Formats: sequence, structure tokens, C-alpha cells
Amino acid sequence: MPLPEAREVVPGIWKFTLPIPFPLKTVNMYALVGHDGWALVDTGMGMHDARVALAAGLHKAGLSINKLQAIVLSHDHPDHIGLSGILHEKNGAVVYMHPIDANSMRVLWQDFDPERFSTVSHFFRQHGMPAGEPWFSHTSPAQLHHIVRVPPSDTITLVENGQYLHLAGERYRVIWTPGHSDGHICLFRDSDGVFLAADHVLPRITPNIGLYSEYDRANPLADYLDSLRNVAPLPASIVLPGHGEPFKDLAGRVAEIIEHHEEREMQILTLLDDQPQNAYQLAEKLFGHRLKSNEARRMGTAEVLSHLEYLRLDGQVEQYKTSDGMFLYDAL
Repeated sequence: MPLPEAREVVPGIWKFTLPIPFPLKTVNMYALVGHDGWALVDTGMGMHDARVALAAGLHKAGLSINKLQAIVLSHDHPDHIGLSGILHEKNGAVVYMHPIDANSMRVLWQDFDPERFSTVSHFFRQHGMPAGEPWFSHTSPAQLHHIVRVPPSDTITLVENGQYLHLAGERYRVIWTPGHSDGHICLFRDSDGVFLAADHVLPRITPNIGLYSEYDRANPLADYLDSLRNVAPLPASIVLPGHGEPFKDLAGRVAEIIEHHEEREMQILTLLDDQPQNAYQLAEKLFGHRLKSNEARRMGTAEVLSHLEYLRLDGQVEQYKTSDGMFLYDAL
């Protein structure tokens, strides 16, 4: 579908699809429109073509930035927060976010702590990534400041699981869904079953569930599977995802994603039957030609590592450290 794309997917909810410089190509943001103003769920990134697409979408929907009352940030990934600072600056709209990701957003996109990035790069090297394939060694968040601008941390209103937000005249329940990020949240409208899922449940692909550093929660895959089972019973009339098209049958899609992860666990255990391996070696065998860039290799390694730690904590594999400081995993 050509960009920019803007359409009303539910009465009073507009979906804007913006370009992003990542393999998924686009990200969705949602405008919740009321009589006296509107709210925004996620913001895309700040490249020129994304700003043009957003301006065109707002014009088509008949919305003015001056009437923007609130911004909900589902999680701290750059394709969902990149324009949040600029939009907040324009009229002081309140910004809602879970405290875990609000903190990591501050660390990543405001503090730019070199020591943290060095620690994370070392973490990936311990799990097999070659030293020449850094995490943020060459492209740091500071260098992305022109397309990722976030609000000052002291202006963010923190929200917790089960809290209700009143947005554009409607009541939405905050659901904490750790997994894709530690502080990921979804919104559910009890009145009619509208489920704003962000990147928790996607229609055609599985979200990246990765262990990216020692700063992360220890078992993101377990978190994610628990979060999936938590939302599966919701009486969702429609699911509005962060990427891809709206869909129905939330429970059915959750079952498919859980099955995918069970199959991936079996693949990893089968590979470990041959010999002990590190996460990077396993990622190369599982994803092969798809690991074309440093970013893809990092994400693939982190995803495999989340499965390895899930299996280790479940007593199915063991981890040990080699004399050169590398972590290997072996099936029990």
C-alpha cells in the first residue's frame, strides 16, 4: 500500500502508517479522536518522509496538532518514540509510558552513557558476536538524535498495569505486556473490545523477543509467553497492531505465536544435541542468509539468547564459560 496511508479503522480511531529505516519498512500509529481533542498512540520516527506522511495523514483526518491532548508510548523502541519529543514540545501534550521503558528511554536517548554501550557490546561478544560487529559502537543514539527526539524524563506520566486512562473521551485499560520490551504496554477499551496491541501481537510475523544485555529482565521469553496468555482471553473485537494490518481472532493468533516459539525451542535443542554452541553460532544456523547486517545479527543473536536462557532456567540446557570468556550452551 503506497505511503502515506491514513484511514479510519474503527469509528473515532485513525491508523497512520509511516516509513521507518528498518526491514519492516513501516510502523503504525493511532489517533484516538474525541469531540474536544485527540490522543496519539506511538509516534513513528522523525525522518523527513515520515514527517511528510504524518502531516498528510493528519490533514486527511482533519486533525490539528494544537488539539493533541495526550501521547501514549507503548515501548521504548525508536520506531515508536522518535517523534514524541517534537510533538510534546508543540503543545505540551501529556505523555504516558510504563516506568521501566521510560527509564530505559532516558538512558538510551537522553543520557547517551558510553559505558553502558561498551558493556552491551561486551555482552554480545561474550555470546559469540565478532568484535567487528558492534552493538552501538559506530551508530550511537546520539548520532540518531535528528530522527529520535524524546520528551524530558520529568515530563512523562508513568502508568502501571491495570490503570485506566481517559483518552479522547474514552476509557482505556493499561495492560503491561513485558517481552518485546521490558516495559511494553497495550491498551484495551472495555466498552467495545478495541485492543491496541502495539508490538505485542502482530498479524503475520512474531515480534522480536531478545535478551540484549545484563540490564534487561532475565527471562524475556518467559515474560512474553506469560503476557500472551494474559491477553488471549480478552474479548477483543479488533486488534490494532504496531506493524501490519488490523485483525481479529486474538486468541487464535496468540496460539500460533506460542506454537512458533515451541518449535524454535525444539530446533535449538536439536542443534545443541550435536555440540555445545554459543548464541551467535546458533543464530547463524537458524537464520542463515537473513543475517545480512550488524543489526540483523544482533537481533538474531539476542532472540536465540532469549530462548537459551528460557531453556536454561527451565533446566533443559546448561551454560558454561570458556577460558577465553565465551558463554556456551549445551543440552542436558
